[in-house]
Amino acid sequence: MVKKAKIAQNLFFILGLLALGIMIYKIGLDNIWNDIKQTGWWFLPIIGLWCIIYLLNTIACNLIIQDGSPEAKNVKFLRLFKLVISGFAINYITPFGLMGGEPYKIIELQPTLGIQKATSSVLLATMMHFVSHFIFWMVSIPLLLFLVPVLSDTVALGMILSSATSFLLLMWAYRIYTRGGVDRALLLGSRLPFIGKRIKAYKQEHQDKIEQMDYLISDLYKNRKKDFIISLLLELLSRFLICVEVVLMMRAIGWPVSFGQSVLIESIQSLVGNLLFFMPMQMGSREGGMIMVYGLLSIPLSYAVFVSLCKRIREIFWTVVGVLLIKIKKY
Repeated sequence: MVKKAKIAQNLFFILGLLALGIMIYKIGLDNIWNDIKQTGWWFLPIIGLWCIIYLLNTIACNLIIQDGSPEAKNVKFLRLFKLVISGFAINYITPFGLMGGEPYKIIELQPTLGIQKATSSVLLATMMHFVSHFIFWMVSIPLLLFLVPVLSDTVALGMILSSATSFLLLMWAYRIYTRGGVDRALLLGSRLPFIGKRIKAYKQEHQDKIEQMDYLISDLYKNRKKDFIISLLLELLSRFLICVEVVLMMRAIGWPVSFGQSVLIESIQSLVGNLLFFMPMQMGSREGGMIMVYGLLSIPLSYAVFVSLCKRIREIFWTVVGVLLIKIKKY
């Protein structure tokens, strides 16, 4: 098991370096350097802001893991902080978002927590992250009514559909929180062509472990509601804290925006980016969302390009940190 974990760790590290190289090549060193010079010292609070955001994510994840069991106490906070940063970095550079970061965290936590608890804890932390997104979109998208005087029929329809979809996703999340979702997911997977028979065989062979994972998932909401609520609030707080990034970037180029505008900017660009989740590094999708919302707010579109590039540079920095942390074993 240790050997397999080492191979997986090295694979994630190599893929991370390769993806970083591709991203830097696509953006262009000249564009990166010019943006850094234009932003100047504002990059210090922008980079530092994400240290706080990752810290909130780690506290939320730690609340989920620390259920009073002896093995949970062996997961040190600094180690979890490292895994959170590395996990987000891997998710960012892999297609389909969660194809890398979540399995990486499960592999790293398995020796300490066991496969059932490691899997259920990572799934719960991921669900918290998703649910905070859904709530964030539901709260922020209606800001269009106050910040944009006249909405086109297309934009109004998109706002209604986005809010309704977020509400339905919240209902889906509630079902998982109360009943678990591993058994249900495998049941659906067993109906897929080609791989369905293997999934069905795995489900039958490991039914006890699957039921245990579902119990651990539902236990947080049913029996540890205080930890559940605090964890969710911390994730939601981190979503709104990300909006401060846009305020700092726009102030760097002398075009201040209100916090409400920054919330709307972050909401729409993240919504568009997540709709195109299959694209590695959200290349192009985020820029499209950014240009869309800047047009709605009547802000020069050149600033949308600037902010998009600033975000890319910040992501490159933290992705480098996350990939390098994969190789650090002392925490």
